Amino acid sequence: MANKKYWQSFGELTRSEANKKLSENEFQEDLPFVASSGKDLGDDGTSRRDFLKYLGFSTAAAMAASCETPVNKMVPYLNKPADMVPGISDYYATTYISGGEAIPVIAKVRDGRPIKIEGNTLSTLTKGGTTARSQASVLDLYDTARLRFPMANKVAISH
Repeated sequence: MANKKYWQSFGELTRSEANKKLSENEFQEDLPFVASSGKDLGDDGTSRRDFLKYLGFSTAAAMAASCETPVNKMVPYLNKPADMVPGISDYYATTYISGGEAIPVIAKVRDGRPIKIEGNTLSTLTKGGTTARSQASVLDLYDTARLRFPMANKVAISH
């Protein structure tokens, strides 16, 4: 396994004369150096400190230019509800029911979509507390392709 040899071309495999000439003359030109007028390559008048200042400024400018805020366009309602103001949240008292338990909650709704669920502080049963399931229940409304129960090998397993 360690003695395997790999070739880049058929000519390298057959060790032809044309391939030998090409490989010998692969880098035939001299590297282009800037002719310095009696100075070393490092003595060009720019200090390390200035170079780092220019580098830092150009990096910061590139980052600032890339942080452009996206253009968001609002699409108006065809028939706008009379009591709705776009961008202003409404709060509704409702109940979250799951697996035989009912939790009184306050749902924060913006533009007709629930975005946050909090416990109802007026409830004497929960005193404003919620469960993790009720907090995550907002995601049920948006992610329709999510798993409904644990699965292994595409078969439902018990909870």
